[in-house]
Amino acid sequence: MEVGATETQAQPPSEPAPPTAGPRPNLTVPQLLAFGAFGLYALLSLFASDSATVSSTELAEIGTLTMFLIGALLPSDALIRFGRNLLFQTVDDPDGAAKYAPATTLAQILGFATYLVVLALTLFSQVSPEEFSQISEVARVLIIALLPSDAGIRFGRALYYRSGSTPQPGRAQLKRV
Repeated sequence: MEVGATETQAQPPSEPAPPTAGPRPNLTVPQLLAFGAFGLYALLSLFASDSATVSSTELAEIGTLTMFLIGALLPSDALIRFGRNLLFQTVDDPDGAAKYAPATTLAQILGFATYLVVLALTLFSQVSPEEFSQISEVARVLIIALLPSDAGIRFGRALYYRSGSTPQPGRAQLKRV
């Protein structure tokens, strides 16, 4: 061996680095409301029997209403967020603009409140099964009409403010997108 030369030793293969815990995605308020509706329905099923507070017919009606709420809440939230994403690509300060966009909309809150009203009627009211079925049907129609229409309006506003011919949206406009 020459002077100054060093032996290179074979190093054992290094183990892969453990996956880093990156930022986890945050759930949106409508996603939490949808999960809350599912949780309330699951809890309600614990009380269901024909001799208890909640009949099997009422449970079936609430189950259908829960599916309508979730089925309207999550796609409407996705459409609203997609529109905002398109809009925020064109504004000067997307992070600043995002602070003014509401976490949830009035229509989403009203949809969930409608669900809670029907749930309360199930637990605390002496409504006949026929009347309860009608109330549940009206609630489903309200939810399925309210949420997509609000999402469509908000998506349209986002596209409008995104166009090059409109000025940058201010705080008031961002609250309505």
